Order: sequence, then structure tokens, then C-alpha cells
Amino acid sequence: MSTFSERLNSVEELIRESSPHPEKVTLISVSKRKPLADLLEAYASGVRVFGENRVQEARDKRPELPGDAEIHLIGPLQKNKAKYCPTTFTWVHSLHSLEVAIALDSQFQKAEKILNVLVQMNLTGEETKSGLITFEELKNFNDKIVKLPNLNLRGLMTMGNPAFTPAENRPIFAKLREMMQKEQARLHKNDFNQLSMGMSGDFIEALGEGATMIRVGSALFGSRE
Repeated sequence: MSTFSERLNSVEELIRESSPHPEKVTLISVSKRKPLADLLEAYASGVRVFGENRVQEARDKRPELPGDAEIHLIGPLQKNKAKYCPTTFTWVHSLHSLEVAIALDSQFQKAEKILNVLVQMNLTGEETKSGLITFEELKNFNDKIVKLPNLNLRGLMTMGNPAFTPAENRPIFAKLREMMQKEQARLHKNDFNQLSMGMSGDFIEALGEGATMIRVGSALFGSRE
């Protein structure tokens, strides 16, 4: 049975081998449904960025983690949970609702903080997934988000189709990269440059298409079953 440090080293080696710019890649250790002890072991191994799907679970873990650890919200966010975000998250990857965006902006204004946000795109057409679908939707949404002073629009997020092979998901990642590049030029926003895509089963393909953030859970923490 490998240790967490050994699994982390393996993932980091794959990042170095698979990304054209490995120094720009943020490894997000997806710690949802994992006990605090596992997060602290990960921290001791060098992990500083954790990904959580549920606001309440992240709120419970945040005070127990060292101050330099970050938690990114990678799951859905309801408007009534926005009030908990300033003390819990530094990034939200799943933004696709203007109503939620306005609520987040209000809460971060009160807290005198800035939140980094990524817009979630649903490029696989799965009805069970959230996110914007078309490039027109994305442009219209971004034009509203950039006007919210306490949200910093940083890029895009998507998920591959779990029914696809990693190779079949690669065109989805390429499409997200193309969208990001077009929007970076249209918005004249150089820091709109983050691509959150790729999970344990397909992060190598995502890195090959320019992923700057990969969300890796089972390859680090093991199965959640």
C-alpha cells in the first residue's frame, strides 16, 4: 500500500511529463468526504490547495487547517450559502449563475476581500451537469461578471464525460482552451488565463491541452467508496 507522499510524487511527476508548462499548474487535492486527518497528512506532504464540493463540509474543515492552506469550491453553490464563502474559500470554480455571482460579490464586499472565480462550462451536453453551454452564453455572462468589483474573473472550468475514454475527452478540453483564449483577447484581461479541467482519470489529457488547474482526488486519497 503506497503512502500519500508516494502517490503525490507520482502525480507531480506526471504533471512534469504531461504539461508544456508544469510550473504554471496548480494541483488541487480533492478532499471531499475525506476526514480531516487525511487532509493534515496531505498538508504534511506538501499539499497546500484542497478542493471541496460542499460548503458545509469545507466550513467545518477550514478552521482545522493551517492558515496557508487554500480551499477551492469545485462543486455547486446555492445563493443562500454565499455568506459562508469569505471565511472558507479563495476560489470558486463552479460559477454559472448571475444571481449567485451577485450574492458572492455582496458578501466579499462586506468582508473586504476579493474572490477568484472560474465560469463552469458544460461542454458534454449532459443534463445532470451544471454550467453554461454556448460561447454566446459565456460572453454575455462574463460581461456581467467583470462589472462585479469583488469578483476577479480568472478563467474557465469544465468536466469531461465519465462515459468517455480520456482520449475522447481531450477535444472537450481543447474546446475549453480555445474559449478561454478568445475571451482573454476579447476582454483584454491577461489574468483570465486559468483552465480548471482534468481529474484523476483524464488529467494527463487535460494537461496536454493546457490545463492550469487539475482536480485530483482518488489518485491521491484513494477511493471514496
